Amino acid sequence: MTDQETPPPESPRGNRPGAMTMAMQAVQTKPDAGPKVLRVGLIQEGKIIEERIIKKRETVTVGSSERNHFVIHGESVPARFELFQLVGNDYILNFTKEMGGRVGLPGGVQDLEQMRSSGAARDAGTHHQVKLSDASRGQVGVGATTLLFQFVDPPAVQPRPQLPAGARAGFVRSIDWLFTAFVVFTFMTMFGFIVYLENSDWPIEQGIASVPDEIARMIFEEPPPPPDSEPTEEVTDEEGDEVQEEAPSPAPSKGKRDPGPGKDDGAEAVAEKSARIAEEAAQAAEALIVGALSSETGGALADVLAGGAVTGSAEDILSQAAGVGVAQSSSGGTLRTRSGGGSGSGQKGLGSLARKGGEGATRAKGEGKTVKERKIRGKTRVGSGGDIGGAGDFDANLVVAMIKRRLGAIKACYERELRRNPTLAGKVTIEFTIQPVGTVSGVKVKANTTGDDAVGKCVANAVSRFRFRPGPEGGSVTFAYPFVFSPQS
Repeated sequence: MTDQETPPPESPRGNRPGAMTMAMQAVQTKPDAGPKVLRVGLIQEGKIIEERIIKKRETVTVGSSERNHFVIHGESVPARFELFQLVGNDYILNFTKEMGGRVGLPGGVQDLEQMRSSGAARDAGTHHQVKLSDASRGQVGVGATTLLFQFVDPPAVQPRPQLPAGARAGFVRSIDWLFTAFVVFTFMTMFGFIVYLENSDWPIEQGIASVPDEIARMIFEEPPPPPDSEPTEEVTDEEGDEVQEEAPSPAPSKGKRDPGPGKDDGAEAVAEKSARIAEEAAQAAEALIVGALSSETGGALADVLAGGAVTGSAEDILSQAAGVGVAQSSSGGTLRTRSGGGSGSGQKGLGSLARKGGEGATRAKGEGKTVKERKIRGKTRVGSGGDIGGAGDFDANLVVAMIKRRLGAIKACYERELRRNPTLAGKVTIEFTIQPVGTVSGVKVKANTTGDDAVGKCVANAVSRFRFRPGPEGGSVTFAYPFVFSPQS
């Protein structure tokens, strides 16, 4: 069908054709290249608001629902209406009595209302139907919207955009897969390690547990005592277990450091020794004076004062004392004997002034010898004890073995106070907790019958320096052990 056979439809504004009609007229009929498709345009108020080519031959619907191909709003517009129905391979135009317009058919351009009244359109009950051909075109008014349609050749299928062959192959081939795999592996490893560090709950040791083992060993472990040639004494505890009692450390010599419990204890021992020597010297002097004044043994001063008050000359008075003489010159001389001196007559030394006879001199000489310091020794034994609580598990034999190794330090605590109080004796019970890392905490004196708090504090301090390797399993364990102290006879 040509443009002369099918005149263009009139515009709603008059006999002047609209833009859509002019566009349809400009399309020339081409040779049949296959099934044609619909080209539909929507006009409202003289303006084309939408134009679309239905690329696939299918039923085209209009209505107020958004599921239609074309959405048209109006009072008489149904929700969904199949305006162009595809039956087999042919299109059928469906229109109702509310719709108006014209359509170009092989017999000429006909009005829809005329076709409905003349019976040229088939009555389908709710609407009428007219079969269309690939050369048909026209306009249909649906409410306030006019639809212009015609059949056109389907547009060519556009190929999908692709990169040039050189670009597609060059990018993949330029990748160094070994280096790429190494970079990816490194990134994943570092990322996983960072995630692990962020989510890990690291324990933070506090207090004595944070001290490194090397430093803690230097601070808390007591150095072994020097070897001693003195015999050791075997002491048994209350359970009958044999405890090796360490021999006392040798006395410090001149110019050497005292290996005893501490520097202060060594200075204190020297001071006590000096005080004891001074006291014994005073006692010896007192014995000389008492011997000289004694009237029973005939002391020299007793002889001088025997006559009563001293009123004569010093030479006459001293001549009466046994063993006293007058110097003959300024350089000294011999002692003259007193008349009637008896057994005590004759020249005597200074030591004989104590009293007449050889007994006083012998005793004075004996008391004037070098005084040796008496060693203070005490007995220390471990009583029966064991664990008294805690969530962990630890062998009590290891605790007893540690106490026996450190018994020398505990015994030194007692002997230090025994020097001040020779009758000091009693029992000190120590309670302590062994941590899983092997350190000792919570050391306290649970009982002390010695009456001396210094002993209990010193023993507790010695116990706090214990370290066990390995520590308890499953948690800490609390132990309590008594230490019995008594002077050594």
